[in-house]
Amino acid sequence: MNRRTLLKWTALYAAALPFALYGKEAKGAKQRHLILIELKGGNDGLNTLVPYSDPLYYQLRPKISIPKKKLLPLDDSLALHPSMGATKKIYENGDMAIIQGVGYPDPNRSHFRSIEIWDTASGSNQYLDKGWLESLSPKEQAKLQAVILGGEYGPLSGAERGIIKINNIQGFLNQSRHIHAQIYMTGDNDALTHILKTEAEIRQSADILSRYFDKNRALPYPFAKGNFGRQLKVTAQLIRSGIDTPFFKLSLGSFDTHINQKPKQARLLKELSEGIAALRQNLIESGKWKDTVIMTYSEFGRRAAENASRGTDHGTAAPHFVTGGAIKGGLYGDQPPLEHLDKNGDLVYTTDFRSLYRTISEDWLRNSSMHLSGFDKLPLF
Repeated sequence: MNRRTLLKWTALYAAALPFALYGKEAKGAKQRHLILIELKGGNDGLNTLVPYSDPLYYQLRPKISIPKKKLLPLDDSLALHPSMGATKKIYENGDMAIIQGVGYPDPNRSHFRSIEIWDTASGSNQYLDKGWLESLSPKEQAKLQAVILGGEYGPLSGAERGIIKINNIQGFLNQSRHIHAQIYMTGDNDALTHILKTEAEIRQSADILSRYFDKNRALPYPFAKGNFGRQLKVTAQLIRSGIDTPFFKLSLGSFDTHINQKPKQARLLKELSEGIAALRQNLIESGKWKDTVIMTYSEFGRRAAENASRGTDHGTAAPHFVTGGAIKGGLYGDQPPLEHLDKNGDLVYTTDFRSLYRTISEDWLRNSSMHLSGFDKLPLF
């Protein structure tokens, strides 16, 4: 590439950049947000949503079961873990849906393979290379499609552009200032084109984020210190500030509780419950709650019976939570019966996770996928 060509592309990109960055915001379109929270490691569903009226629960878990007097009852048969008081309040307010027995046929108990199945909405023996959200971006595309604050790209893997994965947003903004070349061109040098395109997208993402993120702006409802609290705080700050990014992905873990499960899971569930509650309050206060849905997911649940180390091993189905200002709260699906475990001693799923995905896709994102069309929707909205 000669100097004249380089200057030409620089001038064209500089002229186009303001329109690329600010075109959609100028229209004042209202953006719906989906916040995914990955419970890394496989959360134990039986000690999260407890079938306390079933004596088999206490027989299967003589050491790690939770006494009835400590539980937070939802009805005559099911109760939440005692660390989830904040979740119970959201549930009682009517905008928390708890979907029971979420899983899939022929379950895989490998962390790596099972989370791949959940991320791509594939069958247990089907291998797909793109996340289930990759093709479901809103029709009126935002320039910054997703912010990954915890874990991997997961459901958004395979997207070609508009996705940014960051651990420290302020550090990213500081480092991005060192990129001065805001050019993107096509030509014979594919490597150079790729580098310049990447630099341009980093600058574009940084410019968008810097407009909406202010580390010194106080939130009315504080978040707990720590990595998960930081992820929630950044998400709240960006959405409250009016960013049009549709997807946020967070993660909390590890829920891989093979040993001494009770104190570890209690701490994690408290962190999850109180974090979601604080996020909800901040979004209510800013008028963004009705535009937001929060959904948990995990690679699997745990075995129905405890192991010899006061923990639980890799299992299958588990409950998951969906909350938002447009959600019709309540219990959905059926609790997997403890008297009908599979040959491995695992719970048999009652709700296919792809039913949940289809519901979110069509009823919230207002988009559809042939890949999910064969699964029943849930009346969550």
